[in-house]
Amino acid sequence: MKLTKRRGIVALVVLVLVAAWAGISYATNTPPFKKPKGTIEASELCPSFGTSQEAADILNRILPYATSYRFPLEEGTPRGLDHQDVDYSTRCYVQGGGRLLTLRTYATNGESEKEWQQTVRDIVFSGPAEPFDAGRWAFTTSTRKAAAVYSACLSDPDTDLSTYIKLRDPAPADHLDDLRRLAEIAAEQAHEDARCTVPADTPARG
Repeated sequence: MKLTKRRGIVALVVLVLVAAWAGISYATNTPPFKKPKGTIEASELCPSFGTSQEAADILNRILPYATSYRFPLEEGTPRGLDHQDVDYSTRCYVQGGGRLLTLRTYATNGESEKEWQQTVRDIVFSGPAEPFDAGRWAFTTSTRKAAAVYSACLSDPDTDLSTYIKLRDPAPADHLDDLRRLAEIAAEQAHEDARCTVPADTPARG
């Protein structure tokens, strides 16, 4: 076999291998064809976050990689116009290659801090509680997968709000304060949407 012909065959084989590698990389979204991470805008947020640019910025920092993010239609029960109606709840999700975040607020009453912490931890299946300063009570979990805020809402009837965020993946270790602030933003929005009449951090009654 002539040298030029052999070189031509080698070059063709290399070309085929490079093309195959490029095709696989593109199809599987791996370097050097990895698509950039998607960006969440304030206008895209579910109602439970309001239109907070701060919340959008935090989500962009703490959510894992996805080429795009979306917010399915929010679920829940708005509070009725009757001041005695306290049947309030909301549920928001962030999707991006699976469910990445769940945000939920629901009306409750009469729980102690310990009872409330246990109720939320039973829901989020996460680690021990680490308190922080927000609402009446607040905590993150040691796994950095959840944050929750308990807020006073109404004095008559006696009603409070429980807001929690559950992440699929832990928040980055250097963004724990972001996770806490995100839960606080959601709790503040819920306090407004539920038309609460007492400050969110009113001391425990009794």
